[in-house]
Amino acid sequence: MIKYVFLVLLLLLGGVVWHFYPQLMIANGYAAKKICTCTLANGRDQATAEKQHLYFSVLSFVKNEVDTINQQVKSSFWGLSPQTAQYRPGIGCILLDGNDDYHVAFPDQEVVLANDSLFWPYGSKELIASTKGLDQKALLDAVDDAFDLDGNVDVKRTTAVLVIHNDTLIAEKYAKTFHKDTPQLGWSMTKSFMNTYVGLLVNEKKLDIQQKGLFKEWQNDDRKDITLNDLLHMNTGLDWEENYAKVSDATNMLYKSENIAAIPLSKKIKYPIGTHWYYSSGTSNILSKFLRNHLKDDNHYLTYLKKNLFNPLQMSSTFIETDESGTLIGSSYGYATPRDWAKFGLLYLHDGVWNGKRLLREGWTTYTREEAQGANGIYGAHFWLNKNGVEYPDAPHDLYSANGYQGQFVFIIPSRNVVIVRMGTGGEAFDTNLFLKNILAAIPVTSSKIIN
Repeated sequence: MIKYVFLVLLLLLGGVVWHFYPQLMIANGYAAKKICTCTLANGRDQATAEKQHLYFSVLSFVKNEVDTINQQVKSSFWGLSPQTAQYRPGIGCILLDGNDDYHVAFPDQEVVLANDSLFWPYGSKELIASTKGLDQKALLDAVDDAFDLDGNVDVKRTTAVLVIHNDTLIAEKYAKTFHKDTPQLGWSMTKSFMNTYVGLLVNEKKLDIQQKGLFKEWQNDDRKDITLNDLLHMNTGLDWEENYAKVSDATNMLYKSENIAAIPLSKKIKYPIGTHWYYSSGTSNILSKFLRNHLKDDNHYLTYLKKNLFNPLQMSSTFIETDESGTLIGSSYGYATPRDWAKFGLLYLHDGVWNGKRLLREGWTTYTREEAQGANGIYGAHFWLNKNGVEYPDAPHDLYSANGYQGQFVFIIPSRNVVIVRMGTGGEAFDTNLFLKNILAAIPVTSSKIIN
């Protein structure tokens, strides 16, 4: 009888492992990259990082081995489908598919630090000031309400909130173990970096958003007619499955491929180009691969955003991780401190002008907010929209934002001269509309003109 029960249990266990085995490689890859960047790139405590980030699905059962000598993290579920992430200075962590076949290294480049003599955001002096007509108590209450009461990251899972009004930091708070110098993953907020990458090149007259024939792989079929504008607005019409709850195109791309552009580039047309909106991380990585091909020089490609965006804005903490082949994972893996994410939002609030210098062409932010065909008011050019209050009914309709899939946001609200950053996870446990409503209720509607 005991042998029979044991056999049944063994068969059941085998069935469970067989059913979930395809997901294990993805879970292990997710864990390896996350713990590698948290510990080896950002210097965070492993146990704390695991508790805060690997709390759902099978991730809490994944074992992560941090090798500080070889600068690697190996993650596995009961020893099955182990995945290894390798830390590289300047890039962060690269997920390896077997051996490291490419040996990608980030070129040495000077980092521009904030000027000690100027106040934030143009310098390193801290200035958290009040605004005339601001209800400070209501603002602080609204910010506090975004966090779990004990300061841990358990339910709402907020790790940081910043509120900027008229270029002044008027509220800032962090959860336990986080602080202003902790780079945090923006997930799909990275897509908005890809918008900016294109915008910078357009401003230099090195790109045209209407150009076609983007890849040689597409020259013999209808894909040759896909434009950069279609990519930016997620209107390519390519067949794609964006699903992170199972094995899908998106998860295979991010965690089972050494070349993140290979899977999306292979997809065929499913809908007429320029007419159907579908949110696709594959599209963002196609865009990243196009930029790599367009610039032709990998050193130039890897350092372009640092030279032309991060350094001018003094976003010294910011980096985007690459795949094993050296393509920036433009869909998902951008890191920055909350203050640096806020600076990115301020650039768009100021129509692409930073400290008196135009980085993006005049009107680029207007283009960015042009609604994608079929998006029903929620999406522009690699930024999210709030047309007619469709996403956030209690926030201004001109709000647009960079969003991450676990609840990371950079909200830009031109009508209120406001940028709001919320970092963390939590998903549906965090009421984003109420968060915006309460913060904006504390800020005076009449505000001084922004000076670019």
